[in-house]
Amino acid sequence: MIYGVGMIDSALTWDYASALMQNEMLDMVLQVVNGIQVSEANIAYDVLKEVGPAGEFITHQHTFDNFKRMSSPKLMNRMTREGWEAAGSPDMVEKAYEKSLEILKNQKAAPRSEDVIKQLDSIYAEFEAANEERKAKK
Repeated sequence: MIYGVGMIDSALTWDYASALMQNEMLDMVLQVVNGIQVSEANIAYDVLKEVGPAGEFITHQHTFDNFKRMSSPKLMNRMTREGWEAAGSPDMVEKAYEKSLEILKNQKAAPRSEDVIKQLDSIYAEFEAANEERKAKK
């Protein structure tokens, strides 16, 4: 169980940008924990044969085509310092706040089913009845 994403100040405050940054880090952790799926496509026997013993794979097209499946951060970057500075030194926190505002502005919640609405209405009615009962006892 992962707990506390977005919480700061001993859980007295919740921060959207912090949640996005932590979520990105947790995606990477879960990728490692889940391991590498072994399949014929992932092993790429043809590439192993082509590159051969003591060869290097980092510049092979197969590596380029597949490396993002392991990790594709949206907020972090993997640029060199020179590239990062040339790109205007984008700040991860600023990017997280911009993304969180974009999500808040554009996210559309899926409509609730009639069954869910009935269940929520029932829970609310039960709460209201218990609250009225407490008031009556005072």
